Amino acid sequence: MNASARSVRLCSSYACRVPRLITQTDFDTARDRAHRGENLAIAETLRAWAIDTEHFALAEDVSRAAVLVEAGENFGYAGDHAEAFRLYELAREDGGPSYVDPRALMVQALYQGGRTDASLELADALRKDSPQLVNTFLVLGGFFELVDELKQAQRWYSMGIRAMDSGNVPGSESQYESMLLGRARVRSELGMPRDTLDDAAAIIIERYAAEHGDQ
Repeated sequence: MNASARSVRLCSSYACRVPRLITQTDFDTARDRAHRGENLAIAETLRAWAIDTEHFALAEDVSRAAVLVEAGENFGYAGDHAEAFRLYELAREDGGPSYVDPRALMVQALYQGGRTDASLELADALRKDSPQLVNTFLVLGGFFELVDELKQAQRWYSMGIRAMDSGNVPGSESQYESMLLGRARVRSELGMPRDTLDDAAAIIIERYAAEHGDQ
């Protein structure tokens, strides 16, 4: 049997000739596994789904950028910030929909990888571009608060609040309240005087306490 005949015999099945279709259900299942701590294995799987077009094809309702972002986040959780950055950059180049501007996650990957100056420079460039997703403000506000870059955190929470107030960036009530509360926390840590937005945050806290009691 010659090489051509052997190839036909080995790849005679439909599954051998057609890439596996990755559905939204597959994507959701992978994310559920990641939430259970299987970060590196899931990161590698998601990366293959997004990049290995010979073996995998994404269904029409599965965003390649979203898969790349999820893969990058899981590489980040596993400590591989360089690979996380690379995948976020691919997501940005792809331009498809994702829950957050990939550049916000690139900021995180640079910072966590020890490139603090580059991280802050990218954050500043992103700020000047006027992000259009409320999660971009939440992600960066929360990240900078976590790493004690409190002035940066205050800036991003405040920008997100203004963006929603202006009507330029849509978002939910819970997202707006999260930014109010985050802003109030970091302003308190910075010793800044209380303002009307801090008063609004205090009302949210009081309402939650009244609704949930000692829970």
